[in-house]
Amino acid sequence: MERIEDEFSFRQFLTRYARENPPSMTYKGGDFRSWQEGFFSKLVELRGDLPPRVPLQPEVVERVQEKDHIRERVHFYSMEGVRVSSYVLIPNDMKEGERRPGLLCLHGHTEDGKETIVGLAESYAEKPYKDYALNMVRAGFVTLTPDWWGWGEREESDFNMGSRDKCNVKFMAAAMYGIPLLSLMICDGQAALDYLISRPEVDSERIGCLGNSFGGRMTMYMTVFDERIKACAPSGCANLFRERASKLSSCGAQFFPGLLKYGDVGEIFSLIAPRPCLHIIGTIDPLLFEEDVEEIQEKVQKAYNMLNASKNVEFFIHDGGHYFRSDIAAEWFREVFQLTDEGAQK
Repeated sequence: MERIEDEFSFRQFLTRYARENPPSMTYKGGDFRSWQEGFFSKLVELRGDLPPRVPLQPEVVERVQEKDHIRERVHFYSMEGVRVSSYVLIPNDMKEGERRPGLLCLHGHTEDGKETIVGLAESYAEKPYKDYALNMVRAGFVTLTPDWWGWGEREESDFNMGSRDKCNVKFMAAAMYGIPLLSLMICDGQAALDYLISRPEVDSERIGCLGNSFGGRMTMYMTVFDERIKACAPSGCANLFRERASKLSSCGAQFFPGLLKYGDVGEIFSLIAPRPCLHIIGTIDPLLFEEDVEEIQEKVQKAYNMLNASKNVEFFIHDGGHYFRSDIAAEWFREVFQLTDEGAQK
């Protein structure tokens, strides 16, 4: 039987639908702050009703002295019956009573979750810059790295999902209750941020967020939804949901249903302005496309220009692939947070 691709392809349908139904809330001029407030309000609406947060009830379950830092494994609660596993890394050279900038380091879809970016996964050394939480504590920061739902300690090993994508399975199940999976992920991220700020080693006025791939995407959302984050460095996420949808390759943990009716990644990143933001982009990253990167960069740069904060946004474009450049990010965060070699502010 001959196939008629243009009429029967779901991808063709979505591509045509996107072309005929452009987002309705892109910035078209006028007061930019008002646009930011309006678009953010729409994101809050799309996020929907959420289960209530509960007290953290943190528990340090392991403390290990490494050569150049201390590693604590900590559990805390975000929602009723939801316990988040995490690592806190603390530099060895901290003085009594000293407070350092704190960095929320978010892992992507890596097999071992948080283990990978703190340098504990066996495979971490084989791939460049994978252990960026470890690199950041070595650069003088206090870091916190939580496991996302379904990864690391939070992997549901007693349930066989077969070859299905774990994020998409959870997205569909939660959607039956009208709860976007992304909303629950943000709840976990904000609980992690609460705990990071509560640490006696952390200066609550110098809080950053960073991550690669899904970790970069969550860096974007966490910074948008929580103004306690003063600076961020997203990596490996300068792609458009419009492109992801057209290729049926989107992840169910990365968007709110209905988002593309109003805007895309460029609009969301524009909400971070004027706070400092370092975008890390690899030219041979297989998940990024030049025209999409250029669209995002143009919109974001315009946002910072509109708020007279053009110096607060940087685009570090390297000739590598889908990974985080912790060497560049460490130097950038040290400058933003005025961190000297002695740990104090400049």
